[in-house]
Amino acid sequence: MKKTSSQLLDLAVLALLKRGDYHGYQIKKSLSELAGPLLQFSFGSLYPALARLEERSALESFVDSASTFVAATGSLTGDLAMSDEWVRATTWRSNTERTVRTRRVYKITEIGVKLFDELFEHAPLESEADFLAWLSLADESKFDIVLERFYERVANLERLRKIRSVASKPNATAGILRDQINRRLIGIVENEINFVKSLIATVESQISLNNEERIARETTSVSQP
Repeated sequence: MKKTSSQLLDLAVLALLKRGDYHGYQIKKSLSELAGPLLQFSFGSLYPALARLEERSALESFVDSASTFVAATGSLTGDLAMSDEWVRATTWRSNTERTVRTRRVYKITEIGVKLFDELFEHAPLESEADFLAWLSLADESKFDIVLERFYERVANLERLRKIRSVASKPNATAGILRDQINRRLIGIVENEINFVKSLIATVESQISLNNEERIARETTSVSQP
């Protein structure tokens, strides 16, 4: 599986930081838990992403002086990148100067929230992995955009199925193996269409349920003295 694009990685970082403040190692671990193998990145690409977002004022960082432990990343590149997260702070105790290593924590800003919305709506989904990773970052506030992408994806897949159906017509020169391969490719596309349509049904059902709950709350609020 190819590495996650920088834009999708930025989106994933912002999606996570919308949930709370994290230091770099927590971000790496939490993103892996959030999207599993769908997000392919290393510490060597994560910290440049954090620096890139901080430069755009999408997030800010501060020093957590209570943390004094660095977890090993398992790779030289990761350890070198992770060392950038830690800064040296000087403390005084019993008139003795000592140096401790403290952890940098990242926090999303209002600009970052707006950037997340922009990146989510216009994310380039170049592969199946990109599409599924993007989908794993969606929350209910993004269901309208998700549905739009779903309908667009179904339309593209149906065009692809039509093209492959034409290519799969019996051809004396193609041979039996070529015919079987074409039928297999059509089957893959049809399975994907059915999968996306099932996702559409799930999202539309949840939107309907959310609307019913919202109307019920509004009705209750109005009826109360």
